[in-house]
Amino acid sequence: MSPQASDRSDFFRADDIGALECLDASYAQRVFPPHFHEEYVVNALTLGAQSYRHRGGTHRAGVGALVLINPGEVHTGETADARGWAYRGFYPSADFLQRLAADISGDAHARPYFRDTVVLDATLAAGLDQLHRLLRDSQDRLLRESALQRMFGAVLQRHMQVRGQTQAAAPRAVELARQMLADAVSDNLSLQTLAEAAQLSPWQLCRQFRQHFGLPPVAWRNQLRVNRARQLLAQGQTPGAVALSLGFADQAHLTRVFRHTVGLAPAAYQRALGLRR
Repeated sequence: MSPQASDRSDFFRADDIGALECLDASYAQRVFPPHFHEEYVVNALTLGAQSYRHRGGTHRAGVGALVLINPGEVHTGETADARGWAYRGFYPSADFLQRLAADISGDAHARPYFRDTVVLDATLAAGLDQLHRLLRDSQDRLLRESALQRMFGAVLQRHMQVRGQTQAAAPRAVELARQMLADAVSDNLSLQTLAEAAQLSPWQLCRQFRQHFGLPPVAWRNQLRVNRARQLLAQGQTPGAVALSLGFADQAHLTRVFRHTVGLAPAAYQRALGLRR
């Protein structure tokens, strides 16, 4: 059956942080014939319900469920609801998930595998929905990479039976990463760049950094940016100039982050200091 006018599928790639294809789709009448992907499939249902044949059975997934399919597994797809179905889909490469599984488990030969194809996990589905929007809309590499590692780490541990391994403390490594962030607080540094300098994997760096400093790298950097913003605002610089100098996307971004941390908007902060009327 050909796609209907109400069908929609928007693809994008996040190649700046990894070979990852993403799909934001909604279908009313479309039927997918038997097919397979060379990547893993991780779909978070956001509307209606989907039905599909897979591993010799027929499966149904609704809102709050994840559709999980391993590379090479043949499956179909069609609606199971009068409204059709919508989902945010991820197609991570086998290499990416294998490396992440090895980092989490400490087993270089880890081969992640989805045993169940439909799981009801509304919390993780909501988190993946947010990740999808972040990968599409944000240019902040550290934020995007950190969220990608966190959410797919949860996928591996909760639905691929990958068990985490306790890591030996690496204080010098995380201090090096912290210093890099402090020295280039306005730069769009990537998690991969920090991890390579610290000689840790991105997953290891995030965990070690949080254990050592109490915050993951992206949250620590954001806090430092706010602290620096307070100093510059107290010197009389305009919020727009401060946002530009510290790597915020724009003044509105600075205002959101500043208000969340300090409790006041930048302009109100300056008024409280007597710098504005």
